[in-house]
Amino acid sequence: MGKKVSDLTLDDEHMTVGVDDTLQEAAKRLLTISGGIVVVLDDDAKVKGVLGQRQLIKALGDGVDASVAPCHQHMEMDFMQVGMDDNLKEVLAMVQERSPQAVVAVSEDEEFIGYFSPSDYQEAVQLVDNLKNLNL
Repeated sequence: MGKKVSDLTLDDEHMTVGVDDTLQEAAKRLLTISGGIVVVLDDDAKVKGVLGQRQLIKALGDGVDASVAPCHQHMEMDFMQVGMDDNLKEVLAMVQERSPQAVVAVSEDEEFIGYFSPSDYQEAVQLVDNLKNLNL
């Protein structure tokens, strides 16, 4: 009876933005959440990348005009997709092995569902440990 990704709350700590939206728009959205990321989606709600504070600061440091530069030119593309029915223990092992910049949950059609944040990772570790302690 293993826990699944769907047992976590994945609808917090992120905002979404379109691939052609500007970095300025991404920054505005990022400011509305604390410590999260902006997930970059295409028109079909498929994840194309992520933007965090680091990517935005790097772009500004490089002299990019945030009011016109599109997100897709500056997003991080090292993300891992997981399904809602994926086993948490297996997901944690994959994350540990691969160390992606972000983990996102997607539907069977690969449409974005939620962001697997660092706090979600800690919650998942605790859930798996609790099941192990109960011999489940």
